[in-house]
Amino acid sequence: MFLGFVIQILHKGLDIIALKALIPHMFIQVAPYSIPSALLTATTLTYGRLSADREIIAIQASGIHLRKIITPVLVIGIIFSFFTLVLSAEILPRSLYQIKLLQERAINNILAGRLATFQKKVLMEPYQIYIGNVVDNINKDVTVIQYADDYVTDIIFAEEGSIEVNNEKNTIFLTLRKGEFIKPNYKKAEEVPRLGVFTETTFEIPMGKDKADFSTKHMTIFQLFKYNNEIDRELANSKEIPDNFEEARVEASRKLAEHQNQLQQLNKKQKHLESELKKSKQNLERQKSKIDGLANESKLANNYILVATENLMQLKRENKAGYYIADDIDLKLMEIKETIEREKQRISVISQRMIETREIQNSETNNIATLTKSLEETEKNISVLLRKITSFESDLTLASKKKLRRKNDISIHKRISQALSCLSFIVIGIPLGIKLRSSHLIIGFGVSFMIILFIYYPLMVTGSVLADDTLLPVVPVLWGANGILLIVGICIYQKLFAYNKS
Repeated sequence: MFLGFVIQILHKGLDIIALKALIPHMFIQVAPYSIPSALLTATTLTYGRLSADREIIAIQASGIHLRKIITPVLVIGIIFSFFTLVLSAEILPRSLYQIKLLQERAINNILAGRLATFQKKVLMEPYQIYIGNVVDNINKDVTVIQYADDYVTDIIFAEEGSIEVNNEKNTIFLTLRKGEFIKPNYKKAEEVPRLGVFTETTFEIPMGKDKADFSTKHMTIFQLFKYNNEIDRELANSKEIPDNFEEARVEASRKLAEHQNQLQQLNKKQKHLESELKKSKQNLERQKSKIDGLANESKLANNYILVATENLMQLKRENKAGYYIADDIDLKLMEIKETIEREKQRISVISQRMIETREIQNSETNNIATLTKSLEETEKNISVLLRKITSFESDLTLASKKKLRRKNDISIHKRISQALSCLSFIVIGIPLGIKLRSSHLIIGFGVSFMIILFIYYPLMVTGSVLADDTLLPVVPVLWGANGILLIVGICIYQKLFAYNKS
């Protein structure tokens, strides 16, 4: 099992040099799996040898009940169950966190040679993006680290890059230019091998990925219980969420995206209406100023006419008095009449222009009223949509909380049931060993691994899948493997005791 864990970690990108620091943690990771298996094998071999050598018959012939040689081993199973529970509940999560810290320290050693400082750190599972600086809205000296679980698989360095969010597809497009791919081997930065260079490349990263597992697997059982109590308090004061919270979460997410798109369209419409309203108001002000100017111009023309009329009357009076020669008076009278006629035409043009300007003014006034009404309706629609968005965000949060609550329950029961499998394996191992009556090592190992590989772990995996992907109760599906082993073991015990009595 230890070798299996090591090969798995090497496959995820860790090299043998860095593996030395992780060896103690690897034994901790292996212990919760290996201890129950070792107990089953030891129990089956021990009682199989006792039965094959007729020592059990000799013990019973001495008047010692079979229970006397079974009880101490059951107590040992309880002790090892408690020990494995402590490992799974408290020590293993802390060990996982230490592995994560060691791995991050190794990554920092790689980054130290390439990235002295950075302005931003962007987390987009399964990527971490480090940005050296930003020049004219362009990200410079970009480093992208890709994770598989807690282990780094790839590192990318690029001279520049950009991040674009696509709300419609709910994805993020990461475009990098002038860079190189490298594979971490956790040595010095200058020794990191280059896998290839590129001019430009683009990653599509889905948004909304559940990040809860990344943190909760580093939490102890007591921390998970405390976290669940906090979630229960939050859910207690909230509205009821359907039992099928995953469907509710997907539906809320879909509705939320739909309303956000509508809100985006309404915001664009609102900006357009505000722009049109601003133009109409400015045009209305211009028309008012124009009307005022035309009115002043009309008054000026009327004044010219009044002055010209007075001059005309004065000339006529002076002409009767004989002050002017006939030709001179006729010329002056004609000039004054032409001035009066010209000003009258000017007043007529001004009146027509004022009529047109007033029509434009009325049109703009009506347009302002229409735009104002449309803007008010748009603002009402935006307000309604914002309330709906808030409601669906609340539904999405509650559904996500319920999903996280279930995931925490799955993690808790998976750890406890795995630890208490020590007792289940001993319960079934003792009667199987007695029934087999074989001292052969291969038979003991074979029976143990048949139970482990073909009964227990398939049931455990099936239970985990059912717990993760369905809404079946967590306790029965995760404790089913232990329950079946206990029931089978008790049934064999009963037959064994019945046979001994007969």
